Amino acid sequence: MRKKQYPAYFTVEAALILPIAMLFTVMMIFLAFYSYDRCVMEHSAYEAALRGTSAHFRTAAEAEAKVRRAAAELAADKLFAARDFSCDILVDGQSVTVTYHCTVNMPFSTWLGTYVTGMDLSLDVSRSASRFRPARAIRDCMLLNGLLKQELK
Repeated sequence: MRKKQYPAYFTVEAALILPIAMLFTVMMIFLAFYSYDRCVMEHSAYEAALRGTSAHFRTAAEAEAKVRRAAAELAADKLFAARDFSCDILVDGQSVTVTYHCTVNMPFSTWLGTYVTGMDLSLDVSRSASRFRPARAIRDCMLLNGLLKQELK
């Protein structure tokens, strides 16, 4: 009785396709982590900047201390693929700016770096918000109210 012989091309194709499919799957998962981290960082930076725009802060130092605490608290333990995380805060008379810096931890990054020149795996997100000035806000509201009254007449 003769044994059935199967062609070996299926084994060769699987040996070539399976590693490519696995690499693609892993890279897509880390792309999702990167997108999530970027979204969390953008939201946290803007929310921290907004926390420093209140009118009850008398000095820029008070606002900066509040923003620094908020910036550290909002992004802590929420990032998946980030390492070497740091933040910079700039508070002046007009605005509050929060900038996050980190490096994205991608698999095979050193291996890919040898084949892809100029690959930058750093992520910098900066958001700013205008500081609230009560006198200016009241004047703007009075101006808008006057315009609305003229429009209704």
